[in-house]
Amino acid sequence: MAWTGPRRPKDPAPERQLGVVSKHRRLVAPAAVLGVAVAVLPAVASSEPPPVEAVNEGGGYGEHHRWSPAQVTVSVGAPVTFRNSSEVPHGVEWRSAIKPSCEEGPGKVPVGTTPAASATKWSGACTFSQPGTYTFYCTVHGPEMTGTITVNTQSPIPTTTTAPTTTSAPTTTTPPTPGLSSSPLTGGPSIRSSQRGGTVRGSLEVSQAGAGGRLEVDLFANSALLAMSRHSTRLRVGRLVRNSVSAGKVPFAVSLTPRARKALKRHHRLALTVKITLTPLHGTPFNLTRVVIEHG
Repeated sequence: MAWTGPRRPKDPAPERQLGVVSKHRRLVAPAAVLGVAVAVLPAVASSEPPPVEAVNEGGGYGEHHRWSPAQVTVSVGAPVTFRNSSEVPHGVEWRSAIKPSCEEGPGKVPVGTTPAASATKWSGACTFSQPGTYTFYCTVHGPEMTGTITVNTQSPIPTTTTAPTTTSAPTTTTPPTPGLSSSPLTGGPSIRSSQRGGTVRGSLEVSQAGAGGRLEVDLFANSALLAMSRHSTRLRVGRLVRNSVSAGKVPFAVSLTPRARKALKRHHRLALTVKITLTPLHGTPFNLTRVVIEHG
């Protein structure tokens, strides 16, 4: 016989449980979204290219200059910061056919093709509006400080390319036996890139092969800086000749001409190209050049 009495009310527990679950889902969803955002933000920030910094290492004969990093890859329209935080003058010379747009003015990026386009303590950004490879030198140290900026259209986020780190076993180098080298020098010249007083000083390490040779050190400056010509030509503004040098350390000091000293006093700084020629008794002349910024 079927039950005809009053029906028992349904248990509200399922509705209450559903309500709890629904509220829990509503609370969890924003937290999940926030968690994703927190995870993504560091990745976006790390995609920005680091500043290209002028680095000076060592001193004297071992002095070396470089850009760090030397290779950077970015997307079209991305800015890259160039910086020189040191007291050594540096500038940027663009060697590629395409060139970026760089911030100009005091304390910004000194751009040019001669050592005069250089400064200390500067920082600024360059924007690359065309895809391609942009090659640049330092206006003072030339190919010694070479860098490249690669601009592509593949990714809207700029990235930095770095060479993989590899570990190699140490190698042992046997030093050359003194007196057996065919080079008149045992190494490069020791000459500071920034000097004062109107005299360029330095030294050479002459090998046995160069002993008795003739040493000539010439200083050259831009004629426009000397107020001698509207056109940019190179003029000699100092010279030193020694008909015979001994093996070992050979110091030298080359004074500026009176006209160059006046220009140094007027401009407070003068970019000089130092050409060193050592002609051994037997063999061909050995030539090398360095750039020095002379301060008044």
